[in-house]
Amino acid sequence: MAGEVRAFQIFYNDKTRASRDPDFEPLDNSKNERPDWYEYWPIRTFLSENRLNDSTYYGFLSPLFFQKTGLTGKKVMDFLRQAGDADIVTFSPFPCHAAVFVNVFEQGEFFHQGLYDVARGFFGELDRGMDFDALVTHSRNTVFSNFFFAKSKFWNSWKRVLDRLFELAEGGTSPLCSQLNRQLEYSKEDGSVTLAQMKVFVMERVVSFMLGADGAFTAKNFPPFEMPLSSTFSGNLPGVVLLDALKVAFSKTGDPHFLRLFKQERSKAFAAIWPGRSPRL
Repeated sequence: MAGEVRAFQIFYNDKTRASRDPDFEPLDNSKNERPDWYEYWPIRTFLSENRLNDSTYYGFLSPLFFQKTGLTGKKVMDFLRQAGDADIVTFSPFPCHAAVFVNVFEQGEFFHQGLYDVARGFFGELDRGMDFDALVTHSRNTVFSNFFFAKSKFWNSWKRVLDRLFELAEGGTSPLCSQLNRQLEYSKEDGSVTLAQMKVFVMERVVSFMLGADGAFTAKNFPPFEMPLSSTFSGNLPGVVLLDALKVAFSKTGDPHFLRLFKQERSKAFAAIWPGRSPRL
């Protein structure tokens, strides 16, 4: 094992504390001082108050981790023991959503109108030379729900990005401020609908941006297609795997034929699943 593991599971009340996996440490967010920032707030607090050990993997999981991934703490810990020297180890749910869209921002725009341009404004400030439309993400560099473990090298970079997002959302002077704080309806996997601010959906895609746009970090992935699919794609695993494989091939080779074939195949998926709707890219 390359290093130790600090696996935290955030709790908000007695119910979520009681539901904690016994292999994870409790992380208290019962005061829930900033519910608008969801899990970012307790993670931000921990990172601000603690010095990270360079060889330790740290992870901060929501109470819904098992529900979304089907993974027990024991299985997570066993996988982390095989992580070697990777900077980040991912346990991202719903690989179908990583597979069907060119990148996580196109996916976000499809479900949360306006996210693409807000994200391009924010991440464009961090990397002005980046061609946002050309970014390709797939199951190997996509992380939803912040379900990942990482060493200090990654967490320190993540914190710098999120500190800037926090400044823009809280400052009130940036043109992005009102956009980041705009309320959006959010449909959960169980069919219920809640409200969250745009900044939460941008925040959730920071890890994917870091992995997709920057080759500075090495990643190890829990096998993505051992994770549950979204109900939308239930029964369509072969098609989802094909779409993802074409994007992985494009990312490794740069051969545009793979991306063209991906777009041809995914147009069929859209016609079957969302007739009358088209992706942005």
